[in-house]
Amino acid sequence: MATEIESLLDYVVNVGGTELIVTEGAPSAIRLAGKVCNIPDAPAVEIGALREFLGSVEGDSGSFVGGPWAGVKWRVRYFRAALGNSAVFRPLMAECPNFAELGAPQTLSNLLGLSSGLVVFAGPACSGKTTSATSYVSALCESKMLRACFLNSSDEFPIRAGDSLILANSSGTVPDKMAQALRCGCDLFWMGDFDGEDLLPMLRAAESGAIVVCCITAGNSVGAIEALLSGVSLENRALARTMLAAALKAVVVQRLLPGAAEGAGAMPAWEILYNTQNVASFIRNGDHFKLPSVIAASASEGMLLMDDCLAELVRGGYVSREEAGKYVSNVARFG
Repeated sequence: MATEIESLLDYVVNVGGTELIVTEGAPSAIRLAGKVCNIPDAPAVEIGALREFLGSVEGDSGSFVGGPWAGVKWRVRYFRAALGNSAVFRPLMAECPNFAELGAPQTLSNLLGLSSGLVVFAGPACSGKTTSATSYVSALCESKMLRACFLNSSDEFPIRAGDSLILANSSGTVPDKMAQALRCGCDLFWMGDFDGEDLLPMLRAAESGAIVVCCITAGNSVGAIEALLSGVSLENRALARTMLAAALKAVVVQRLLPGAAEGAGAMPAWEILYNTQNVASFIRNGDHFKLPSVIAASASEGMLLMDDCLAELVRGGYVSREEAGKYVSNVARFG
């Protein structure tokens, strides 16, 4: 059965899929151009075959970088499901992509001029947010001479450090490591996937003059702000709002949609929120529901609403109206 799972991974690579989803006792599926599809004629994976293929793993859930299988390395997230053991395999690029070549709106280049503050990359699963965040960190390291601390749990892409100095061998909890790095004069923190308990240490580092970059699972800017605050205790919520309103620089949301043309692959759609006086006021007061109207009215300041981006993709024939309609908040913006 190990050979069968390798064959499935080889299939994903050959057709350009972004995920293989394997559950023991059930047929496997593939994520292709943002959509989850059954793999034609793929038999159910036998009970026990997945754990045998993965080898020794810790606990019932976790993630690691494995392989190479089918010629590439994979990020593997494993967990227990109702039917049995499950795993999601995501192929990793051989090197970190160039930030300027992501196909993002030009205004995103404004982020390269930052010297401090919190930058959040958000999106649903398999939306490319980790790729974009990593390429941004790489671009910062190459464009400046920084003292950087990488706290991401899995190194999906090798970051081009340039002349920057990378802090290694720190110990303790994430807050301990951040405190050690700040004492060493670090001015860039790459957090990887956001852990709800780390918000206050991240905000303190941003207030101290460092750039802090993280990823979070959310479908829009409002969801990203709420997800950041969700892990903060009620007694610290007002403090966290005030600190976030001061330290946040930008929220970049992306998702992938199937292209309208045959063989077009996935098309990225974007939402960009920059922190302004109005945005900071809404964050501080908890009026997150007002943020979309601010984004829609602030195109001249480099902001972009997901609905407007989707409408442009539809008008340009890049994405079908049906696909874009699944994610739009206000269909009237399709005009």
